[in-house]
Amino acid sequence: MKRIIRLFKSIRFEYQLLMVFAASLLFCSCEDYLDVSPSSEVKEEELFSDEQGYKDALYGVYQKISENTVYGENLTLGFLDVLAQQYDTRSSGHLFFETGLYQYQDIDVELRIAEIWSNMYTAIAQINFILKDIDDNRSVFSSEQLYNIVKGEALGLRALLHFDLVRMFGSSPVTSSGTSAIPYRDEFSIKNVARLSTDEVLARCEQDLLQSETLLSVYPEMDEIRNPEGELGGADNFLAFRQNRFNYWAVKGLLARLYLYKNDKPNALIYANEVINSGNFRFMTQGEFNTTGEFNDRTFSYEHVFSLNVNELRLTSDDYFRISATNSGSFNEKLIVPEDKVETIYEVSSGYGSDPRYDKLWQYSQSVLMHAKFWQEDIMSPLISNLMPLIRLSEMYYIAAESEPDIPAAVAYLNKVRNARFIPELPTTIDAATLDNEIFKEYRKEFMSEGQLFFYYKRKNSENIIDSQISPITNEEYVLPLPVREIEFGN
Repeated sequence: MKRIIRLFKSIRFEYQLLMVFAASLLFCSCEDYLDVSPSSEVKEEELFSDEQGYKDALYGVYQKISENTVYGENLTLGFLDVLAQQYDTRSSGHLFFETGLYQYQDIDVELRIAEIWSNMYTAIAQINFILKDIDDNRSVFSSEQLYNIVKGEALGLRALLHFDLVRMFGSSPVTSSGTSAIPYRDEFSIKNVARLSTDEVLARCEQDLLQSETLLSVYPEMDEIRNPEGELGGADNFLAFRQNRFNYWAVKGLLARLYLYKNDKPNALIYANEVINSGNFRFMTQGEFNTTGEFNDRTFSYEHVFSLNVNELRLTSDDYFRISATNSGSFNEKLIVPEDKVETIYEVSSGYGSDPRYDKLWQYSQSVLMHAKFWQEDIMSPLISNLMPLIRLSEMYYIAAESEPDIPAAVAYLNKVRNARFIPELPTTIDAATLDNEIFKEYRKEFMSEGQLFFYYKRKNSENIIDSQISPITNEEYVLPLPVREIEFGN
């Protein structure tokens, strides 16, 4: 029933996007979608006749990728973290039972994979629609600054979406990255586009990101502050809340992630350090961790390099992570982590129970320990509510620690995060294998319900995923199958 309700909500939301993208964009047939009749051309000309049209279109992309079908659930707290075995889904009646067994041919799993694919490529089509004539329409922008920002963000988002698509549907570089993976769509067109290899897709992502970096670097002061009040935003606050937009530092953070995925550690280290040394992001303080009420900041928002505002996050979080008198759904619909597993992940028996990722983010709901990172309260400040982090400051330290060839220097990066989480420093005398294991343990702790752990396992080509009933894990589990419609009709 919940899935049906969400489907109707999704349909209603698509209709709202209609007002931004002109009716043909999301609902007409492919022929109508790209109709080049004079009336169609007028619609497009009207949409992008001024700067506001581009702003609205870009807002529409952010709204699209914030849906549950993309980063609002599937690629963060839901589907991907089930694949990483973060939750207990072993009951045969559990909503994610088949997903936890990597049964990609199961009809429900197949539909979920198809909705991920279709919604991400829909967002890419929207981005390509924005970029199609943006250079020819440069004169409609009130300043070169706004043109650079709109184009730079659009290119960065296109790279982000393709990168996550290839991380799901392509082999990892450490295995067979030369085999066909996904199409890289960089034009607004319905023509079939050949699938590229993982290496080729990553190269195209890199190309878009480097261009985005150049465009957004012209005004780096835009992203030097959280800017919640919108001093730089103008009347419509378009330039406010830069952490919730694909900003200059998000480009660098994603480049660091991409280079590490390619095993290009020198470049990964360079870009991770650029974010770390920017001075624009910091770890939460103990006082902030202890804050309750309006500013109970469970996602650690000061540490977000890039996050999305997810309108339905409260509904999703309550569905999966709360048990109450008003929301007492079956345990088979909840995403529960057994209490002993939580204590193992956060090394409570080793005296690490003061780690705020354990102490603050796990709460009892009707006597059941639940993950509270995304709990939303009525009194929460709008500055910290509904946030889904996609790139964190901590990840930059993990990337730097993994990419730094000097072990003591690498340990120093990891100890920065450990200090911020109130757990003891590691000795600089540890060996490379111990360091690697400590980084892995940090991924389990830091990215609970954020979707990054599965990609870590895949990047490392790990044969074993902790708590998986399937072993060894191979490309059969790591590479999602293409949707049936993609195979039958092309892209």
